Formats: sequence, C-alpha cells, structure tokens
Amino acid sequence: MNHLWGLDHIIIGVNDLEKATKTFQEDLGLAVSGGGIHPGGGTANRIIVIGDTYLELITVRDRAEAQQSILDHLAKGDGYLNFVLASTDIAADSQAMVERGIAILGPNAGELRSANDRRRGWMRTDVERPDLAQQYPFLIQHDSSGEERQRRLAGWSTPPHHPLSATSVLSTTLVVANLPEATARFQHIYGLTPSIEYTGEVDSWDAMLVAFRLGNEFQCFELATPLPANIDPTEEAGHLPERGALRKYLQTFGESLCRITLAVANLEAARRYLDSHQVTYTYQDAPRSELWIHPDHACGASMVLYGQEAE
Repeated sequence: MNHLWGLDHIIIGVNDLEKATKTFQEDLGLAVSGGGIHPGGGTANRIIVIGDTYLELITVRDRAEAQQSILDHLAKGDGYLNFVLASTDIAADSQAMVERGIAILGPNAGELRSANDRRRGWMRTDVERPDLAQQYPFLIQHDSSGEERQRRLAGWSTPPHHPLSATSVLSTTLVVANLPEATARFQHIYGLTPSIEYTGEVDSWDAMLVAFRLGNEFQCFELATPLPANIDPTEEAGHLPERGALRKYLQTFGESLCRITLAVANLEAARRYLDSHQVTYTYQDAPRSELWIHPDHACGASMVLYGQEAE
C-alpha cells in the first residue's frame, strides 16, 4: 500500500532571503511566517503555509555545510529546487522503495530550530545519492499533523491570511527530456500510477504531460516535455507559457521543477492585487481562466493561478 498522501512542500532557492521574503509577502501577497535554521545543513528558511502544503524559501547560511547541488543551482540564480511528498507512513513507503530495487537514504531525522529556540522535526527519505537530492522529490513525515503541523510551520501561530487569496497548492510540474522514459522511471521509484498522456493545450503551452495523482485525490505532480521536439529555443524565448520557453528551461536546468499551480478564492481579485503591486503576468480566459506569474517577479519561480470561483 502506498502512503504518499500529498504535496508536503515546494522548495524555492534564493540568494537573499530577506529580499525574497519581501517579494513574496508584499508583491505577491503570499504571507510569510515561521522559519529558522537547519542545524548542520548550512541553510535557513522562511515558510508560506497554503492549506496543507507550504512553500519554503531557502538560502545558504554556511557554504561549508550546504549541499553542493543547492550551491550549484543558486549560482545560476534564484528558482525552484525541488518539491517534497508527504508520507503518512514513511517507514513503509521507504521499505516498499527498497523492495522495488530503489537505492535510498533514510528514513533520517531532520530538525528546524526557530529564532526563539523552538524546534520541529521530521523523518526524511531521499532517492539514491546525495548529489541527486535536488533532482528527485524526497519523502517526509513530520512529527505533527493537521492543524498542529500548520501552527508549527507558521511559527507556532495560526497561519496568516494571504492577500492574494491563495487557498491550496494543486500541482507541481517537472520538465523532462523523454516523457515515456521518465514516466516509467517515476512510476517505478514512487509506486504511483501515471495518467494517460495529455497536451498542455488547455494551459496554452507547448508541452505533453502525464500526472501522478496523490492520496488526497486533489493534488498531483506532473511530468512535462516540450513540444514540438524539432523547435529549438531562441534567444527571444521568454517565460512560460511562451513558445520555446519550456525547452529553454530544460536546456538550462535539466530535469527539474518548472512550475506550480495554486488555487485562489477569486482570480479577478488576485489580478487586481498583482496589478496594484506592478507584478507582470500572462492572463488568459480561454479555454479556461488562468494567470501565469512571470518568474522575474517571483524569485525565478513560475506560478499559475486558477480561480476557485470557476470550478
């Protein structure tokens, strides 16, 4: 039995944590709370709780302790590092991976220490070698759950309201070079069943995708490959969902997280907020209403907003 319940959190690497905190808090209307340092990990973070998932803004505070993969990625600039899958029984999920022939590290204990010396912990299992830590999502099980987990994440207080009206994280998307190969690989690693292939036409981007639905039923992670394969990106290739941008992203960062999708209570209200803070985005109302926040205004992180009022 698979215990991968949902998307636990999304990791966004930033070179300047204070500046990134201000960008998300003020420009994007995503309230930041909680955070601290990872003892022995060489990093510090701030947290944005959105429903049962959170965004983690993370920076390097001690280069000697930090993972080389984080240092390498941040050398290219701010942006997505990875996402993390929530397990309700990490021991069982880890054992199942071993039985499928997957080399893992863990489960190992982790801890965050806040500024007032409060601590929260978790168990974590990584896929294969440490140098692949930013390539495959890892598994996590926190030492708390439900509302208590949300309070601890938000700095041991009630998670704040988001002026952007974000209510949940719906999905994450990894760009891959070979969709059939990657689909089989991720199915084998995580024991999840992929969807049939589908086009990115509904989101107006040149991609072919598959989705892996998670246990909570409303979240998934996707794999996407650029289409058509014979079109090379140009120097003019811009941001997702512009034509050629996904292929350029793949060539720059390799197989990696390229976007997340968020539900907001009201998309028009979210537009007004972003307009008032001069945030650039791409909006379309057909075939469905959605808004792509340009990564230049979100620390390199492309985010898509869908309005709940349209559901």
